[in-house]
Amino acid sequence: MKVYIVEDHESMRFILKRLLRKNFPSITTIGEGETAETALEEIPSFDPDLILVDISLPGMDGIELIRRLKPLYKNLCILVVTGHEIDLYRESALAAGADEIVSKNDDQKLLKSIGALLEKRERTKG
Repeated sequence: MKVYIVEDHESMRFILKRLLRKNFPSITTIGEGETAETALEEIPSFDPDLILVDISLPGMDGIELIRRLKPLYKNLCILVVTGHEIDLYRESALAAGADEIVSKNDDQKLLKSIGALLEKRERTKG
């Protein structure tokens, strides 16, 4: 499985990569970008199974990135990982095409959501 992280803070990308490597041996490759624009350039050739995306990014925000990606990659799983109040963004994130939204501060919920989405993606790859 391949995961792509869209997060503008390097320290948070490091934490997410460490969590992924430690808890999900099925993940073979982790890509990363600090802007939505970088993600749009790299995702077609990277071909991820799951994208972890922040809402607040320099330039284009995470919601707009999801709106652009989802029509092109219908089976792609997208998890919004944010430091913002989840209830403020849940509706717009899900409407854009995200599968779920979780807090950066809740490791257990984050791990549970990643595991569920990786399982979902495995089933759809069939």
